[in-house]
Amino acid sequence: MEQSLKVLIVEDSRIDAALILDELQNAGLQVLSRRVETPEDFIQALETEPWDIITSDYTMPRFSAMAALKALQQTDLDIPFVIVSGSIGEELAVQAMHKGADDYLMKDNLARLPLVVKRELKISAERRSKKHIEDLLKETENSYRRLVEGVKDYGIFLIDTAGNILSWNLGAEGLMGFTADEIIGKPFSSFFLASDIEKGLPAHELEMAIGKGNSESESALVRKDGTVFTSHEVITAIYNDKGVLTGYSKIIRDITERKQAEQKIQKLTEELEQRVLERTAQLESVNKELESFTHSVSHDLRAPLRNLVKLSHILLSRKNELLDPESLQNLAYIGDSSQQALDLSNALLDLSKVTSAPIGKRAIDLSQIAEEIAKSLQETDPERQVVLEIADDLKDYGDPTLIRIALQNLLENCWKFTSKIPLAKIEFFAEQLAGQTVFCVRDNGPGFDPDYKDKLFQPFQRLHSNEEFLGTGVGLATVQRIIHRHGGKIWAQGGITRVQAFSLPYRLPFLCELT
Repeated sequence: MEQSLKVLIVEDSRIDAALILDELQNAGLQVLSRRVETPEDFIQALETEPWDIITSDYTMPRFSAMAALKALQQTDLDIPFVIVSGSIGEELAVQAMHKGADDYLMKDNLARLPLVVKRELKISAERRSKKHIEDLLKETENSYRRLVEGVKDYGIFLIDTAGNILSWNLGAEGLMGFTADEIIGKPFSSFFLASDIEKGLPAHELEMAIGKGNSESESALVRKDGTVFTSHEVITAIYNDKGVLTGYSKIIRDITERKQAEQKIQKLTEELEQRVLERTAQLESVNKELESFTHSVSHDLRAPLRNLVKLSHILLSRKNELLDPESLQNLAYIGDSSQQALDLSNALLDLSKVTSAPIGKRAIDLSQIAEEIAKSLQETDPERQVVLEIADDLKDYGDPTLIRIALQNLLENCWKFTSKIPLAKIEFFAEQLAGQTVFCVRDNGPGFDPDYKDKLFQPFQRLHSNEEFLGTGVGLATVQRIIHRHGGKIWAQGGITRVQAFSLPYRLPFLCELT
């Protein structure tokens, strides 16, 4: 494919111009040309059309190559200029090239012209590309300088390799109080504390920037008026394209308010932590006292309550004709009330134990524990028809004693609340819920009003009267404490009792759901 080329020929000889065109076309170039021989035509041609290259005879009656070159140089055009002459000597040719001509050749050697033209076109293209890049870099540098100089929140300045300030933006002037005229040329250490200068901090910053490429730090700086502020600083080492260090850039900003706020927060945090420690210690002391009181009361009450229960049973078992029916009924009431008080005392004692007892971490067989509890329940009331379905191989990790107490309470609840069902059913099984294993205890008892489910786990809160179902109101509170101490969760819904397990680094805590 022929290369298109626009050539401006400065030549008074039509024949010589034709020879130039022939040489270029014979070299495969598609040439569009114009011949001029006067200064006026040359200037007019430059102003009206774009040219790829100019060839010019050295001397003409009304014009010359040097006059054409001078006229070209007075424009902003970058066009290769080649002298083609039949009379120029080597000395004149060299002088012409010193004055800006790109090349020259003799008219008797026009065979070289295509090579010269192609070479000069390539050089010109590279020159224009380089100039374009330089212009872009210059514009970028100017934009960057304008941007940096206009920044007011950050002090930005350059430092030479000796540590002296080379530039100073508005932000630096606002932060430090020095104008550019006052500070440029002075050491950047001028606004460091004297104690930091003695420690070699400014030099250390430069060394850190060289070693790491940039250095980030906080230091105290002194303004022109003598006030001191805390500065966050980033200093960066700058290298030229040969890897030689040429200086540093430094960015500073005032973080005094932030540091003061951090100190206040730190102080408040320390005060809060101290108050938490004090309150925790108080709560631990109160809890220990409550646990001790609960244990003492429940333990000390058990003996007289047991005596009341036994004595009432003994008296009732005798056919004492001295007691009328009403007295016998009152005696039975005394026995029942004493038994309830004894049950409540035992429940409180269990609650106290599960609150303070240490938790062991070991594998437990939930299925086996549930089987043992179910067998015990059947033995206490062999006349009842209850279907007990306990799934096999339900295992987890936790404290065997506490988990047994939890399952005991849950299964006893099921046993109690199905006591009025002709054919009761109690199940213990596992299922998956949201990717987690759930252990469930379920019965077909009467359930409860969902509006009161939050009361289930509060001590002494009962959703049924003693006339409906006997109880202390402490059992589920005990279960909840056990589950929470294992890191689990317990809730209620409908008529189902569930226990759910999560994976933890050292054990599986339990999550119980009662529905």
